[in-house]
Amino acid sequence: MNDRAEDPFNKAARLAALRRYGILDTPPEEAFASVCQVASRVCDAPIAVVNLIDDERQFFKAEIGLGVRETPVDVSICAHAILQRDLFVVPDTTRDPRFACNPLVTGNPHLRFYAGALLETPEGVAIGTMCVLDYKPRPAGLTAEQAEVLRALARQVMSLLEQRRLIASLAEREAELERLHRIARIGALHVDLRDGFKNQRSPEYLQIHGLRPEDADESHADWVRRIHPDDRAQVEQAFVDAVRGQNTEYEAEYRIIRPSDGEVRWIAASATIERDANGRAQRLVGVHRDVTDRKQAETANAQLAAIVSSSVHAIFSISATERRIQTWNQSATDLFGYTAAEAIGAPVSLLVPDDGLTASENETGVFDLAMRHGHIDLETVRRRKDGSLVEVAASAVRMQGADGRVLGVSVIFRDITLQKEQERALRASEERLHLALDASERIGTCVWEIQADRVVADARFSRFFGVEEAQGAAGIPTQAVFDAIHDEDRARVMRELAAAVEKASSYETEYRVTQKDGSVRWVAARGRCQPDASGRAMRCPGTVVDITDRKQAEEARELLTRELSHRIKNIFTVVNGLVTLSSRGRPEAQNFAAGLRDRLFALAQAHEYVRPHSPESASTIGGETMFGLLRLLFAPYLQEGHARVEIHGDDVAINEKSATALALILHEQATNAMKYGCLSVETGRVLVTGRIQDGVYRLTWREVGGPPVAGAPQHTGFGTVLAARSAAGQLGGELRHDWASDGLEVVFSAPIANLG
Repeated sequence: MNDRAEDPFNKAARLAALRRYGILDTPPEEAFASVCQVASRVCDAPIAVVNLIDDERQFFKAEIGLGVRETPVDVSICAHAILQRDLFVVPDTTRDPRFACNPLVTGNPHLRFYAGALLETPEGVAIGTMCVLDYKPRPAGLTAEQAEVLRALARQVMSLLEQRRLIASLAEREAELERLHRIARIGALHVDLRDGFKNQRSPEYLQIHGLRPEDADESHADWVRRIHPDDRAQVEQAFVDAVRGQNTEYEAEYRIIRPSDGEVRWIAASATIERDANGRAQRLVGVHRDVTDRKQAETANAQLAAIVSSSVHAIFSISATERRIQTWNQSATDLFGYTAAEAIGAPVSLLVPDDGLTASENETGVFDLAMRHGHIDLETVRRRKDGSLVEVAASAVRMQGADGRVLGVSVIFRDITLQKEQERALRASEERLHLALDASERIGTCVWEIQADRVVADARFSRFFGVEEAQGAAGIPTQAVFDAIHDEDRARVMRELAAAVEKASSYETEYRVTQKDGSVRWVAARGRCQPDASGRAMRCPGTVVDITDRKQAEEARELLTRELSHRIKNIFTVVNGLVTLSSRGRPEAQNFAAGLRDRLFALAQAHEYVRPHSPESASTIGGETMFGLLRLLFAPYLQEGHARVEIHGDDVAINEKSATALALILHEQATNAMKYGCLSVETGRVLVTGRIQDGVYRLTWREVGGPPVAGAPQHTGFGTVLAARSAAGQLGGELRHDWASDGLEVVFSAPIANLG
C-alpha cells in the first residue's frame, strides 16, 4: 500500500460529488448513526466514523467516541485512506512515519489503530471513509470477517447517500412540476369511479380552488358545494351524464366560490374518462385551469362594446389601408350630424374643415400621427354635416392585432367648445386679476415648482425677496427664497412648507423678510400644493402680502396695553403701600390690613388674565386648567381665610387662547355676584361644578345664600354682553342664565377641543 499524492482532477471530482450529495454540514441522522454502531460493535472499536473529506476539513456525518463533528484535513488519516483503492489499515500509528507526529496520535485522544473502507461513488470517486479507530495498537489489524463487514458498511453508507440524492432529485422534479403547474395555473386531479367517487387533488389544484392540504381527497359532495349556485345544478348534471354515458372526454367551464377567501373564480375543466370493456367508467384523469382572467377579458370586451355604444364622446375607427371610417357610434352622430350609414365607408377627410389645408395635411394632425407614434392627443377643429365647426379634443390610438399587424386607428372626439369658451373667459378674468395686482404694491404672486426646486415669481414677489424681476420670472432656486427669510423665522417656515408638501395641502403663515438694505418687512404668505395623479405635490401657487404696517400697529397696541397694565399694577402697588402705611402703629387694624393686601394681590393676579393679550404675552399664562383659573380669579373673595366659592366635578386643561376669554367670563360673573348677588352678603356662596360629556365641557355657576332674585334684569350690561360674545365667538360655546328666585344659575358650555 503505497501512499501517493492526490490528483487535482480527483480532488475536484471529490469536492463536486460532495456538493452534489448535499451532505456536508447536515444534522445527524439515525440511519448513518446505526451504521457507526454496527461498525463499532463488529470491529470491537471504541471509535467509528462516517467521514467525508472536504477541501480544508473532514466532516463527520456520524460518529461514535469522538464527540466532534469535524477536524482539519491536515490531521486526517482518512485523507490518506482515500488515496488507496481498498481497505486502508494502520496497525500502529506510532510506528507509521506518516502519522507518528500527528497531534491526534501524540496528544488526545492518542489514536493508535485505524482501519477505513472507501466511500466511493458509482463513478468511482472516493469522497471519504467508513472507518474505525482504537486507542491500542492492533498488530493483526482486522479479521477477514471484520474487514468484509466494514466494506459492506461503506457500501451501505453510499446507498444511503444515493438514496438521499435520489429523494432530493425527485423532490426537485416534483417541485419543478408543481412550479410549471403554478405558472400554467394547471391543477391535476384523479377520480376513481369504480366504487363511488374517490378524489385525489394536486397541490396546484388545491391552490386554485382555495383548499387546504387535507382537502386533497375531498368528496364529490364537497366539490359540488363549491360550485357557484347559479352554475351548480347544470355543471353537476353534465358531469354525471358524462360519466354514465359513453364519452371518453369531458370539458366544462363554471364558477366556484373559494373557501379560503370567498372569491369567485372561473374554472376550465378538461378530463379523460377511462372505461372498461363494457363501457363502464373506471377512472377520470384531468386538469383544472383558472380562466378568470380570460373570462374577465371577455366580459370587459363586451362591456367595452357597450361603453363605446353608449359613450357620450364620439368614437369611431379608421382602417389602416383604405383610410376609411369603419365604425361609428351614436355620440358621433349626435356631435357631427352624420348617421352611421353615411359615415361608415367615408374617407377620413369627411370631418376636415375647408380651411385652406388639403385633406392630407389635416389628416396628419390625427390619423397619420397616431399611425406613426402609436398614440396622440391634440385639440383641433372639425366640421359638422351642416357646415358648422366644433372644437374637439382628439385622442387617437393605433390598433394592432395579436400578430402585431397594424389594423388602423381608433379615435375619440370630445366636444370642448364650452370648455374653450370658459378658458377664454378665465384668461380674461386672469388678465383682470393681473391688472388688479398691478394696482397693488403690497401683493406678490409666485408658483413653487416643487419637483424642479424653483420658484417662478412676479415683480412684486421678486422685489420682496431681493431678486431681479427677470430672475424671478425665469425661476429662482427655492433655497434663495428661504435665505431671504429672517433667521428667527426660517426654520419654522420651512417646517410648515414641508408639512404642506408632504400632505399636498394648503399653507398659511406669517414671517419676516430681510431686505437688501438690511431692513425687515413682515409678509403673510399662503398657497395650495397641487398633487399629481399619485397624490405627490408637484407645484404650489401662492401669494405674499406685505403686512408690515399691520404688524407695526399690533406692536404699538401691545406696547400701549403693556403700559396700561403696568400703570394698573402700579395703582395696586400704591394702594397696597397706603394700606400698609395707614395700619402702621395700629395693632387693631393689622389683621384687616393683611387681608386687604391679600385681596389686592389676588386682584393684580386676576388682572393678568382679563387684560388684552398679544400672542407673545398670552404665552406666559398657558398650561393652566379650568379649576386653576377659577382659584386664581376667586382668591380676592376670601373672607377671613375661607373661600366663598366651592369648586367641584371635572377639571379640564385650557390653553393660552382660551384663558383670556374664560377669565373675562368668570371675572364678570364674580364682579356681578360681588355687586348684586350672593357675594354681596356675608352668608352667600358660589357653587361651581364642572362636567365632561360627549366631548363637551359644561361649567355650572350656582349662587346660594344671597339676596332674593327679582328676575332677569331690565337691561343687559356691557360686561354680560362681552362675556356672551366671548363664549360664542372665541370658544364656540354658549352662556345661559337662569334668574331663579333663590339664586342665579349660569351655565357655560363649549367643546373641549376649543379649550385645551
